[in-house]
Amino acid sequence: MAWQLCDLDDVFDADPLEIKAGKLASLQLFAEALEIYSEGKLAKAARLFAECWRQNQGDRVSKIYWERCQSTLTNRTKIKDWPHNLD
Repeated sequence: MAWQLCDLDDVFDADPLEIKAGKLASLQLFAEALEIYSEGKLAKAARLFAECWRQNQGDRVSKIYWERCQSTLTNRTKIKDWPHNLD
């Protein structure tokens, strides 16, 4: 499968109107969450992605990012709690 760059409009055009409207309504919040995510502040980013998803249950991208945050935070905790890392 080859990946292609696309415009944001292309992604929104694939959504039903209700989901598209919800994404547009939470776009600023999603952009903030994405910036925080890129800074590695996953707990805060997860809260913001969860809020985007709460506002629009059809926003699968927010849910995916929330899941990534949760998974990474869980794995960090597991590694940090290993006996040889308990300094």
